[in-house]
Amino acid sequence: MTIDPVAATAAQAVAGTAAPTPAVSQTEFLQLFVAQLQHQDPLSPLEPNELTSQLAQFSSLEQLTGVNTRLDALTQASQKSTDTTVFGLIGREVTFDGGQLGVKGGESAPVDYTLNAAADVVATVRNDEGELVRTIELGRQSAGPQRFEFDGKNGNGVELPDGSYTLEITALAPGAETPKKLALTTRAVVDGVDLTAEPPVLVAGGVRLTLDQVQQVNAIDTDE
Repeated sequence: MTIDPVAATAAQAVAGTAAPTPAVSQTEFLQLFVAQLQHQDPLSPLEPNELTSQLAQFSSLEQLTGVNTRLDALTQASQKSTDTTVFGLIGREVTFDGGQLGVKGGESAPVDYTLNAAADVVATVRNDEGELVRTIELGRQSAGPQRFEFDGKNGNGVELPDGSYTLEITALAPGAETPKKLALTTRAVVDGVDLTAEPPVLVAGGVRLTLDQVQQVNAIDTDE
């Protein structure tokens, strides 16, 4: 049985066999193709549709190789762009989800929220394992923007160890039976970047953030 060298080479490339094979360039393919035509059986030449099929197969492989090369280059460019972006945020203030509460040295960044109407407000703090650390009754608050500042202590007045905690603030309006969970935001200055994480992580206010968690980049108010 005669083995078609072009078809064999193309099939091996498509199958991606375990044994690595050198890539066939366009020139090498044409040389193989011409050699195949020269050595074909004159009593049983290749049909036109076979020739077309081999040419189409090589064209597809060449296009796929080009696509992979461009995708690799795009990925590398995107990674460099991301690294440049996160480095550029060091020293800048960012806004992010206030449900993440970073505590360091007994201090944490203030958390902002808005009440649509006057309500009784309660703040609940849990550790990273979901265990209740403290419940704080904030009392009746009026409608409008409000701010919560955590003192970094548990229910017994003991300073909490540095780390990341979860904050939930709920509001119970007069006459309502179920408290409503509020949307929270925090503003903190980015003081570090962890490039060993994938994707890279910003460190702001004791909280680790990926770039997609940043809601806004703010100009630092020097009057505060």
